[in-house]
Amino acid sequence: MNKILKRVLVGVGAFVGIIILGAGSYVGYVILSYNRIGNCDLIVDSKSNLNSVTTGETYKALSYNIGFGAYSQDFTFFLDTGYDEDGNETCGHSSKAKSKEEVVTNITGAFDTVLAQDADFVCFQEVDTDSTRSHHINQDEEIQNKFPSFDHVHAKNFHTAFLPYPLYDMHGYVNSGLTVLSKYKIEEAKRHEYTVSDSLSKFIDLDRCFASTVIKVENGKNLYLCNSHMSAYDTEGIREKQVKELNNFLIERKKAGDYVIVGGDWNHDLLTFNPDYSYNETDKRPFGETKKSPDWVNLIFNEEGKTPFEEGFKIVASDNSPSCRNNDIEYTPGKTYVCCVDGFLVSDNVEIVSHENIVTKNGNRGYDGFAYSDHEPVMIEFKLN
Repeated sequence: MNKILKRVLVGVGAFVGIIILGAGSYVGYVILSYNRIGNCDLIVDSKSNLNSVTTGETYKALSYNIGFGAYSQDFTFFLDTGYDEDGNETCGHSSKAKSKEEVVTNITGAFDTVLAQDADFVCFQEVDTDSTRSHHINQDEEIQNKFPSFDHVHAKNFHTAFLPYPLYDMHGYVNSGLTVLSKYKIEEAKRHEYTVSDSLSKFIDLDRCFASTVIKVENGKNLYLCNSHMSAYDTEGIREKQVKELNNFLIERKKAGDYVIVGGDWNHDLLTFNPDYSYNETDKRPFGETKKSPDWVNLIFNEEGKTPFEEGFKIVASDNSPSCRNNDIEYTPGKTYVCCVDGFLVSDNVEIVSHENIVTKNGNRGYDGFAYSDHEPVMIEFKLN
């Protein structure tokens, strides 16, 4: 073997060795940096001077997944797949927001929309605090600046090592969570862990949870306002386990006679087979959908109109407009798949006065709807009986 060939082989071997060593080091870094947050008490940033709510009075609660400020109407997400009119699979592209300015525009529009509703209680999902994907804007800090008189709680539910995928638009580091706001004093707050996958996907998925907050009621009971964000991607029955875990919490609160409101992104279709409506999976579907549903869409109601939740709790969802769009393609009314996965679960001692999905305006493609996120704000008016 001549010297030149030997040098080439040594060089190739060294290069391959470096690649293997680098990949191994990265895998080790990801594994060693992974930890679940678990169940824990949460810090309440107390600013309200309103100590309790009363029975018989009407209040507003709002839930909004702000999509970490990335989801302008022309944004598509590389993990979101769907189907076109001919049944061919489609897939999104981007991993992080196009620019810092885009994030600022979207979160400002989202927060101003919520402020205009004058809600008493707000549940935000996908609130980034320091993430590559949202250009390191502390969105939770911006929320506190926008809502200075509200009690505030933040529960982390996404914290990752640097994620180098997709290679053309790396997701990077993520720190994100759920934020709860209340015009009334929050007595205590807790983080409740959901089951997540045991597979390799756990290193790149959210550390799923729901946050519970306690507000006093003048009759001596408590109002439990909860913020939940369940799994969207599931091949292992994870969502079923998460439903059971939330249900266990509901059972305990029912025994205590508390009032319960759970707002959030359920990542389940809340309208199909819902007994408040007449939608089914065959000849009638919400919002006139005709395309095949994306694989992530799951139903919360069975064909008998029942949910897996404890008796005495009701799903409240609106069909005046969709609350969520799929992100396999840019948002185009009548072409993009839409559904309702955002809403509330309430105990039977909570009377619903009204409910609606709010249509955001002035999107970057000129359409009404989904102007600042791939979700829309959803709101209920309610009384405590």
